[in-house]
Amino acid sequence: MLFLRTTRWSKARIESSGKQMLRIGVIANRKKPGARTLIRALRLFSGKHGFPFLWEEQTARLVGIEGRHLEELVAEVDLLIVAGGDGSLLRVVHDVYPNPVPILGVNIGGLGFLTAVTREEILEALPDLAAGLLRQSQRLALEVRGSLRGKEIRIPCVLNDVVLFRGSSSRMARIDVLAGDLPVTEFQADGLVVATPTGSTAYALSAGGPIIVPEARVFSLTPLCPHTLTNRSLVLSADSRVRMIVPERASPVRLEFDGQSRGILRQGDWVEIRAAPSPVTLAFLTRRDFFQILREKLRWSGASVPTKKMPSATNGGRS
Repeated sequence: MLFLRTTRWSKARIESSGKQMLRIGVIANRKKPGARTLIRALRLFSGKHGFPFLWEEQTARLVGIEGRHLEELVAEVDLLIVAGGDGSLLRVVHDVYPNPVPILGVNIGGLGFLTAVTREEILEALPDLAAGLLRQSQRLALEVRGSLRGKEIRIPCVLNDVVLFRGSSSRMARIDVLAGDLPVTEFQADGLVVATPTGSTAYALSAGGPIIVPEARVFSLTPLCPHTLTNRSLVLSADSRVRMIVPERASPVRLEFDGQSRGILRQGDWVEIRAAPSPVTLAFLTRRDFFQILREKLRWSGASVPTKKMPSATNGGRS
């Protein structure tokens, strides 16, 4: 059960401070066990403190009220709260892109790097969010174009990663990779992961790829279980374009993006990946930063070393 703490904030208090209250839209993954409980708590908060929410239509049905189509909702709000897991947030990102509305993820799922706010934290933070006190993070997205059996494909927005892998085949995948017009190598591996900084803590991390600060303008290419042990991750600038081709006599490979299947690449098929023209804006609580999230989610630990006062440069370190 979720409890709402008494707060000294109110709609009138925000407006009297000269700040404009944000219009907040709410989307929840109805399949998550905690979705209905959270929506009821948000409605209770709304009625008690005068903070109106706008509800996506499927979310509204959880509590028997009317909602809005997603397109209508996005056009009317300053912030989207998405309750679910990382997969829920990724689906919303795909649906609303390239709309720049900030998206704040509330975790009612599993691990949750993107949905880094807990259901208890969101209830405590609602007054601050309504007052616009949040941290926005501009995230690089990828665009994918390609040809599968002569049919052109285009994926306008990938926030986490693009994956080519051998699927159920027992044969190793062979994939030619070019950076611009320059050949990189033919990878012989279970597959390849092209990850954004946001996706660097997802599949690429489990494959040994680097953790990249989220706002960095780069993306990485990481082989999955490569045959050549010296094959390692490559980090490329956001100005780069990477083409991956299935060469002759190679086994088919499966194409996925952000966990969604997009088809099979066979001999001669190719995909080209580059930075998408617009970023994705994610929102976080002001008291949470990327390294704090890493420590919590990856359970990093270490000795707590107090900060010592540095010696003054004017006296050569002598007191």
